[in-house]
Amino acid sequence: MSETGDIGAAVESLDFSAEIAPSEQPVETGEVNWEERYRAEVQDRIREREKYKPYKQVFERMHPDDAQATMQFAQAYAAGDQESAIQWMINNAKTLAGDRFQQYLNPQQQAAAQASIATNAMAQGQAAGMTADQIQQLVSQEIANFQEQQEIARHEVEIDQTIRDFGLQPETPLAQAIIVNAMNRDDLDLRAAYNEMETQILQQAQAIVERRRSAGNAMPTAAPTGVNGVPMSGASPRDRAMARLNQQGL
Repeated sequence: MSETGDIGAAVESLDFSAEIAPSEQPVETGEVNWEERYRAEVQDRIREREKYKPYKQVFERMHPDDAQATMQFAQAYAAGDQESAIQWMINNAKTLAGDRFQQYLNPQQQAAAQASIATNAMAQGQAAGMTADQIQQLVSQEIANFQEQQEIARHEVEIDQTIRDFGLQPETPLAQAIIVNAMNRDDLDLRAAYNEMETQILQQAQAIVERRRSAGNAMPTAAPTGVNGVPMSGASPRDRAMARLNQQGL
């Protein structure tokens, strides 16, 4: 497999020597069997390369920045720096989950998150020279913002699931139209908005079918040189096509 710059070099630079048992070397009692020694060293290198090939393949599929970030986590974890490793996991989980991050937290984690928010807010307030009352207001505001984001994320999950229950994908134009229709209702009832949209679509479909049926049953006026009285002599292919579509009521 080809090397990929810094990623391959970073993987190659890892010190795995502690995990690799040294091969047993034959006791030299006289002449050295260089052929046997060479074969043993080749087999050691093959085993080592095969052992760490999966790690290298994973890193090569990653963006260099992501690979470097993952390497930093691995180094912190291997060094026993639990604080840095934990902080790395939290920060990257927030990046990956985005607005949905809070929904993955259980009650204990939510309580810990609120405590962390309060601690950070207090530190910011003290650094800004706020009074005790101002700091308390800042803490309350930050916690309220946190809870509001949790509530928004919960509703977003519920809406997405309801849309999927309708047999739609949340990102499609029809799904977005249903959500807008629900927002225009006083009760914000998503099911009622869906029923309204469904009824409107069915009515439009029936109107189209009736219009085409009526056009098909109509008896056009005979026109020896045209379609429905429209002379076709010298008409372009586009004009002929438009005339036929007009005859069919389209």
